[in-house]
Amino acid sequence: MSSGSPPKGLPSARMVALPLPEAFDTEESGFRPGNLLRVLRRRRRPFLITMVLVAVAFGARTVWQRMNAPVFQGGFTLLISDPINQPRSGSSGSTAGSSDIASVALNESRLDVPTLMRVLESPAVLGPVYEQLQKSHAGQAMPGVSVSLVPAGGNAPGLLAAGVLAVNARGKDPDLVGRALSLTEKAYLQWSLQQRREKLSEGVRFLDEQAPALQQRFRTLQNQVEAFRRSNRVLLPAEEATAVRQQVGMLRSRLASQQAEREQLLRLRDDVAAGRLSLRDFSSDSRSSAASGLEGSVDSGLGTNVRVNLPDQAILEELSNVEKQIAAARVTFQPSSPFLQNLLAARNQLRPQLERKEMEAVDAAVQKLDGAMAMNQAKVEQLEGRFERQPGLLREYEDLQRQLKAAEANLASYQSTREQFRLEIAQNNVPWKVIAPTVVNSTPVEPQLGRGLLQGLLFGLVAGAGVALLRDRLDHVFHSPGEVRDELKKPQLGHIPYISFFEGVRAEKRFLLKELDNQESGVARYQRFHYQEAFRNLYTSLRFLSTEKPLRSLALSSSQPSEGKSLAIVLLAKTMHELGRRVLLVDSDLRKPQIHHRLGLDNHAGLSNLLAEEGWAWRDVLQTVPDYPNWDVITAGQRPPDPPRLLSSARMGELVSDIATHGGYDLVLYDTPPALGLADAALVAEHLDGIVLLVSLNRVDRALPAEAIKRIEAAGAPLLGVLTNSRVEDSGSEGGYGYGYGYGSYRTLAGEAALDPSSSYAYYRDGEAAAAKQRGLRSLLPNAANRQRWGRRVRQWLDGC
Repeated sequence: MSSGSPPKGLPSARMVALPLPEAFDTEESGFRPGNLLRVLRRRRRPFLITMVLVAVAFGARTVWQRMNAPVFQGGFTLLISDPINQPRSGSSGSTAGSSDIASVALNESRLDVPTLMRVLESPAVLGPVYEQLQKSHAGQAMPGVSVSLVPAGGNAPGLLAAGVLAVNARGKDPDLVGRALSLTEKAYLQWSLQQRREKLSEGVRFLDEQAPALQQRFRTLQNQVEAFRRSNRVLLPAEEATAVRQQVGMLRSRLASQQAEREQLLRLRDDVAAGRLSLRDFSSDSRSSAASGLEGSVDSGLGTNVRVNLPDQAILEELSNVEKQIAAARVTFQPSSPFLQNLLAARNQLRPQLERKEMEAVDAAVQKLDGAMAMNQAKVEQLEGRFERQPGLLREYEDLQRQLKAAEANLASYQSTREQFRLEIAQNNVPWKVIAPTVVNSTPVEPQLGRGLLQGLLFGLVAGAGVALLRDRLDHVFHSPGEVRDELKKPQLGHIPYISFFEGVRAEKRFLLKELDNQESGVARYQRFHYQEAFRNLYTSLRFLSTEKPLRSLALSSSQPSEGKSLAIVLLAKTMHELGRRVLLVDSDLRKPQIHHRLGLDNHAGLSNLLAEEGWAWRDVLQTVPDYPNWDVITAGQRPPDPPRLLSSARMGELVSDIATHGGYDLVLYDTPPALGLADAALVAEHLDGIVLLVSLNRVDRALPAEAIKRIEAAGAPLLGVLTNSRVEDSGSEGGYGYGYGYGSYRTLAGEAALDPSSSYAYYRDGEAAAAKQRGLRSLLPNAANRQRWGRRVRQWLDGC
């Protein structure tokens, strides 16, 4: 039958939802800043030792260097830019062009101070200085020269003066440092003067090369301007264009006046043709005639200033006389009077003649005015055509003039700049200036004692923390019950001290009850007291977990195999029997049962038979431990193919309930497999009043118990607390028992040792003084056991526990 198939007669199983296996929570195994303090406390000794050693080493190194290899520093301050005179490119006005040409000739650009500092530190500048120092100080280490910017605002950080450089030198000999700075000061000043002269000489050569081309261009532009004036017959196109424009304006104004006069003449002609003019409307005006270009004029009688020349004045005068006579006759004579009629007939005879003459005069005036207007219009068109050519000529002329002026200005600037460069070359002024002379500090600047000690302390802290973290990483286990309590945040029910008597119990499958009962003297008695008091404390803690509901059944599990849970549950049951309690121990580890080996019982029938086969009652498989009448046991029975299916069945729940309520036991204990990787422990614990997790010190990885707790809580099983177990001998207590706390101190009584009975027992063990003394003498012998014990003590001391 396969392991996944239920055996015959197996009752229907109740499926329980269990969490799927997950990767262990490695958050504790990884580094977190919040855990650093805990790690340092746990590994305080390697941390403190490493920190002190590193700090002392750094301090000793600093003191040795201070005494045997001090470093002195000196320096001077150099002004490399003139803060008063503006640079050439910053000039304005008439000298702007000259300054620009000077900048081009000198190949000037923005001052690159970082590059300049690197050049000043290069061998090209400092080579002669070192050569001279080597001659006078052969065999000595040469000082190092560095150039940096000086802060502009005193010691204000971030503010730098680009025109001021600080030159520093560092070396072991202060005299040599001062000599090097003096030579460097002269070298820098001489180098700046040489560079200035070389730039000026190169600028003069550049200007000499450019001058012929500039002169040739200037002459060419002059010839082009002269040819332009000759070809276009103009001297100043802009002024001539203005004059033409004024003439055109005057002619257009005259044309407008003539056009208005012509319109008036045409209206006058219409009036003459309609007979609306009379003799008295005509008068002579020589000024108006001259203004209008006519010889004589006649008033039109329409309130205008137009005068028309009347060629026959006799008819006009005769008509005027007849009009006067008619006016006088109308006063004297009747309208039918022959005299008046004759005067009217004479007027009617003269009027057509006069109108004809008037029409001829008006037409002649209009014709003459049209001729004058045509002449003015022709002049306007002629001037307009001439003016249309002016913008193009003006633009061409202005381009030529602009080029000519630029060429003339460039030529003048080049000539003045060349003369200026020659004068500056003749001068011997150093462009740079030393504003703070060389000073060498008599006190060494390195190494600084304060800085060295502080660095040693910081490096010691870092190194100590690194060693502590590395040690904690390489030994990632719990070392004390306090660590378990602080890490898991769960109630700590008790602690099982290290008992050498129990070593090899699992591997040898020893029957321990008779051996335990025979421990009545010497070290055996001392060990017996240890585990008895430890399990009495555990039972007391279990009794007082809940005052409302009595604790009837519980399971004991661990996160890994071989942590000692089977032995612990056997000792707990034995302790309860010794206290007069009736106890039942059920081996629910159906995979690899151990209880029957520990107690010397048979395992022919047990829990697996109760769950898998019909007709079995739990009292049928009940066994009583020999010589322990109040201690009953149900072994695991035959190994089933699928233990989780049996443990999750409804029959398992009924069995647990029946035993708890009808068995008459003070406490029912269940031994289970490990909680990690297997579902058995959680399946059993969900039917019980709780489960206790056993955590082995110095053995199990600290991440595993936390993961086991998560699995138990996820399955819904009530976790009562944790029980710690020392699997290795602790050197902190006399005789090798306990877990590392001495006797009589406040820490022992108030701390973790409250769970360890060794300190209390020490008060009553006066009879063991001789044995302890003999044991102390034997511990000094260099045998294999003592060497192994000494090695364990050194490792534990380095662990900081």
